[in-house]
Parts: sequence; structure tokens; C-alpha cells
Amino acid sequence: MKVVYPENYNDEDKAIYLDLITRGKQLLGTEIGYDEEYLLDLSAKITINQMRGYDNGLTQDEVEEIKKLHKKNMSGTFETPPDMFYEGLIKTEAGEIPHPLMKKPDEVYYENQKKPDDDDVIQEGDPDNYLVKQVESMLEIN
Repeated sequence: MKVVYPENYNDEDKAIYLDLITRGKQLLGTEIGYDEEYLLDLSAKITINQMRGYDNGLTQDEVEEIKKLHKKNMSGTFETPPDMFYEGLIKTEAGEIPHPLMKKPDEVYYENQKKPDDDDVIQEGDPDNYLVKQVESMLEIN
């Protein structure tokens, strides 16, 4: 990951940043993925900002509330508000529509067998099945 230091960092801040990143990697003890390395970068910059006394504009109560919200979201349990989804319907601005996840797998399969801009629904066993033609064209050896 290419490191971009904030403009107000001096040499000491850069050294502290590199030290924090190195310590973080050692504490984790495993190779960190590129898409997760930004968390160490963010943590190091936050730590340096706290050490220097830079204010982020949030009160301690707001920070605690954000932490709670983050932990709740990372728990893997998500609740859909009951007024948005009930008995197989989604309540939208235009009215109630069937929830897409309530469709049976066969219905979804046959709906997706047509070309996206076609209005005709292809029936089971139709020789002009769009998906079959697409797969066959991808499997052709030239």
C-alpha cells in the first residue's frame, strides 16, 4: 500500500506512523490483505492525531455511540424494520411490491432465461433459451 502522509506530518510523525504500522503487523502475526491494510493505516493516523491533540469535531459521547453502532453492525445480526417488509411484501414509495427473495427458485430461473431487453418470458424447454446460448458461446473453442 502506498502511504500518503497528511501535509502537517513532520519527520517525527512519519517515524511514529511507520513504527505503529510495524507493531500492528507484528501483533497480528499474519500477512494482512491489501483490502484490510487500510485499517492499520487509519488506526495509526488516529493515534498520531490524538497524541498531537488534533480535534476531530466529535464529543466523547458521539465517539462512544459510533463505536457501539459499529460493534452492533459487525455482529452479523441485521434486523429489517417491520414496517418495510412484512408477509412477503416490500413497502416502497410507489406502493407495495412482492419481495424478490420470496420468489421460488424456478420462477427466478425462468425469468432470467430471457435477454435483458426482451419482454417475452421464455418457457421451459424453449430451444431459443438466451442463457444456454450465452454459455455455449463462452465454451466455444476458436
